[in-house]
Amino acid sequence: MDWKIAGALVFGLVLGWNVYFVNRYRRGDITLGDLATLLGVVGGAGVLSLFPNNTDLFGAYGVGLGVGFFAYFVILLAMVQWSPNFDSDWFLDGRRKDPPEGFGYGTDSRPTLAPMAPNPTGLEQPATQPVTINFHGNNPGEASMIRGGEQLRTLSLPNPDATRVQQACAETWAQAGPNGPFKEASHRYVIEVAHRLGVSLSGSSDQILESIEENASWRALLDGPAARDAALRGKFVIAGVKSGAGSPPRMEGQLAVVVAGSLNTGGWAPAGYWGSSDLITARSGGSGAPVSDCFNAALKDQIIYRSCDI
Repeated sequence: MDWKIAGALVFGLVLGWNVYFVNRYRRGDITLGDLATLLGVVGGAGVLSLFPNNTDLFGAYGVGLGVGFFAYFVILLAMVQWSPNFDSDWFLDGRRKDPPEGFGYGTDSRPTLAPMAPNPTGLEQPATQPVTINFHGNNPGEASMIRGGEQLRTLSLPNPDATRVQQACAETWAQAGPNGPFKEASHRYVIEVAHRLGVSLSGSSDQILESIEENASWRALLDGPAARDAALRGKFVIAGVKSGAGSPPRMEGQLAVVVAGSLNTGGWAPAGYWGSSDLITARSGGSGAPVSDCFNAALKDQIIYRSCDI
């Protein structure tokens, strides 16, 4: 085998590996147009200019393409077989063992949940509903008012309870009405969401934070990434700062409900929902935005994160 044949073979291996990789982590629906696109990429004019048709170069490229594509699957299959936390069910619908106490899912790496099913959890995603809460300033729940009409964030949630939490947050916003009780302070919104999930909370924001800090059923979480991981596992997670945090101190504390979603670009703030009497803070409280829109970066080390089972 000369260098040209070897180069074509290796080129095909690399491209075949990446074809499997891209299809494994795709997010959109699969259509027939995808097949045409794939054919254009792996066998289009650019490839034919490198490896002319009916030549040994093209044959070596084709062999490498097939070997690279299936090698990805075979290696993945072997890793799943060797792992004590995975079995063949993972390929079907994403089922795997939860990590034991003291372990967790990485916050700076790609999620492992990428089995063959287009929607591995089989869960219906929370419906986006128009929000009519009359917060001070623009209604933060209306999609048309969120960052210039940007669509609400969506995420395929791996845990049914994670879906329940996000659904409760969205429904609380949608059903409050223009004169609802959640426009005056963040604690009213959090109390209502908790009630829908069967969790009892009461008092002001500071009182709620003090009560969950003292309650053994509420687990302390180290930071925002840990709070996001707990939300992904279906826990009810509250983030909050007390009124004395920051300079100058606030008149009232601020709370948010953490949901399964992406961290902010800084990597410290999980997604969430919240209410607020503050105009700026309220704007994105109904969109599932990162809580960095609720607590600025200067307060990130003073945010209290707690979780409980639902």
